[in-house]
Amino acid sequence: MKNRMNTKFLVTTAVFIAIALVLRSFSILIAAGGILTMRISFSAIFYVMPGLLFGPLYGGIAGGLVDILGYMIAPMGAYIPLLTITNIIAGFLPAVLWKRIKNTDERKIANSYNVFFIILFSIGFINFAVTQFMPQSALAKSLTSLGPKSKYLSLGFMIIGAIAIMLFFINILIKKNSGKAQDFVNSNYFKLVISLGLSGILVSTANTFILMIFTPALMSKGFVFLWAPRIAQALVMTIISSYIICILLYSYELFEGRITKKA
Repeated sequence: MKNRMNTKFLVTTAVFIAIALVLRSFSILIAAGGILTMRISFSAIFYVMPGLLFGPLYGGIAGGLVDILGYMIAPMGAYIPLLTITNIIAGFLPAVLWKRIKNTDERKIANSYNVFFIILFSIGFINFAVTQFMPQSALAKSLTSLGPKSKYLSLGFMIIGAIAIMLFFINILIKKNSGKAQDFVNSNYFKLVISLGLSGILVSTANTFILMIFTPALMSKGFVFLWAPRIAQALVMTIISSYIICILLYSYELFEGRITKKA
């Protein structure tokens, strides 16, 4: 029985890896100095899924294989092994966090979600206000030194925070008249945002350091110059991906017969 389950997990993981590789080929790529600095894609959803379903080990394996096979299929710039390691972490860590918080009280998770995005919005608002009304301050000078990318730390954070809080209230409004699918999404969405969001911030930060080490041209720009847009992208993708993953998790549970449709 155990061997059958392991085979099933491996086959399902292989399917998710294949889907991730297909989606990876449709990525929006942003390069600097001949090195890929940002990849905008939904492929991460499918190498995170095995970890959420079967355990962190499967997520780590999927993340590593997607990075290696993806580079072999469509190489861009020099291969950096450290980025494969962070991609393994990107598949492994969300599953670890998910395992720890998936049974946590929903209200506590929702409160943590709101606090994080309110703080994020506030940071963006403060940065915006300082650059507009206190241009001679040290903070304003630091932000303006980033050029147009300073907007990621002001308007970008404000927009992300506002969208996240708006989604929270939308969930409250539709929760009263929802079916099992929406109930499943409501009870797991905020937990996934935290699991994916924390992982995304850590991995994006680590990748930024790695890219700066291997791309001397970026070193002169400064850490925040590269980090700010990557974090903004990671947070936006987390908000969107968490909904998609909720739907996929529900579909899998339904397929496995762990959830029954309403008559």
